[in-house]
Amino acid sequence: MDNSAIERPLAVSLTAAQLKMLAMAFMLIDHIGAFLLPQTGTLYPVCRTIGRLAFPIFCFLIAEGAQHTRSLPKYMARLAAFALLSTPPYNLVHGDKWYALGKLNVFFTLLLGLMAIGCIQKLVPWILEKTGQKRLAQNTTACTLLGLPLCIVLYVAAYALHTDYGGYGVAAILIFYLLRQRPLAAWGIFALITFVGFDFLMVKYANGRITDYCAVNPYALITHRVWQGGYKLMFQNARQVAASLAVVPCGLYKGKKGSRSPWVKYAFYAFYPLHLTVIWLIQTALG
Repeated sequence: MDNSAIERPLAVSLTAAQLKMLAMAFMLIDHIGAFLLPQTGTLYPVCRTIGRLAFPIFCFLIAEGAQHTRSLPKYMARLAAFALLSTPPYNLVHGDKWYALGKLNVFFTLLLGLMAIGCIQKLVPWILEKTGQKRLAQNTTACTLLGLPLCIVLYVAAYALHTDYGGYGVAAILIFYLLRQRPLAAWGIFALITFVGFDFLMVKYANGRITDYCAVNPYALITHRVWQGGYKLMFQNARQVAASLAVVPCGLYKGKKGSRSPWVKYAFYAFYPLHLTVIWLIQTALG
């Protein structure tokens, strides 16, 4: 038998385009469960748990995209444009008026996370260069430390603006960016903040019953625990922990972009508002 005819098995790997398709599939499953299935049904928790893998993949891809994009401002502009475009269908599937601004879609969270990266990657070095600190502007550690206060502002802004996933999303994007050379550490920290942020609540009791609650995060700790007081920690549903399983597909990413077609790129962006619109039409048809 000719040994040259035997091909060596290729290591399994995923491109950025394939990761996006996986994330969109997970998101679609999640939204079908969230907006079309009864919460008492058996499929509801299955869909919602599978859907937890979508968001960390998107955060990971934002961190990767920030390193490879030709223009960070254009990247931000695309996210901002689709954040605005997605606002009407996002509000409608949640049962609100299409122009309601009480809760902002996930594109706003991704945008704030990208802006946080931009502060470290571009804004701080630019300010340092303009002030004559060129050597400091070339020091990555110094730029990161000087940019962190701005990142904290964006983190708090995500919660204050009620963006989807809030400051947790901004923090996740920063973790994947800052620890891009240490992926195991990045995913370990992500798993930790996911467990703490989503599996514990601060609850307030009155006459033995829960009267108010809020998530465990620095913003909530200040606004509720410190300013208002009377809150206690309570363990809650661990479904969000499944988000940490996104380490598997992201670990198979080897830095390749995949499809370079601009049509494919914009199709990924357009999928979010389009699938929400279809879900809203189904909601309307079902009454």
